[in-house]
Amino acid sequence: MLHLNLKLTEKVIPIDPLPNRNFKLPQLQLKKFNGDARDYLAFWSQFQKIHADPGIPNGDKMQYLVQVVEEGSKAERLVQSFPATASNYPKAIQQLQERFGRDDLLVQIYVRDLLSMVMKNATTGRMKIGLPILYDKLEGKLRALESLGRTQEKYGDCLTQARWETS
Repeated sequence: MLHLNLKLTEKVIPIDPLPNRNFKLPQLQLKKFNGDARDYLAFWSQFQKIHADPGIPNGDKMQYLVQVVEEGSKAERLVQSFPATASNYPKAIQQLQERFGRDDLLVQIYVRDLLSMVMKNATTGRMKIGLPILYDKLEGKLRALESLGRTQEKYGDCLTQARWETS
């Protein structure tokens, strides 16, 4: 009787799931920050890439910060109050965050904006702006609140309290 001894072998072939791709993307322009707290989230979402990059020295980060604040704005006055040195960069960032980027301040601003839009349209009895525009603006404010970690459950009480305070 003949016995065949078959041995199965596995051969693993590595497959690169993402081949090297080269794209020519347009250069990003950093959004200038004017000191309006409503614009802080958009500004910081771009600038934090520079802020968090350990390969960029603080002196260079300070120069980028000086360039990205809008001329003549509250933000420029704040940044220019620090001599443009590497040691002042963390101080300037901390002051920007404390003045314009505090979550509690931003939540208050967005909730007030929501209430203001609703109240302006409710008090006149007719729409001052079109319904689609109002809807888009309201959705934008709600998305901003969500990006701050505020869900409807968390800011619903705030809206109710603010409505009673304005009555």
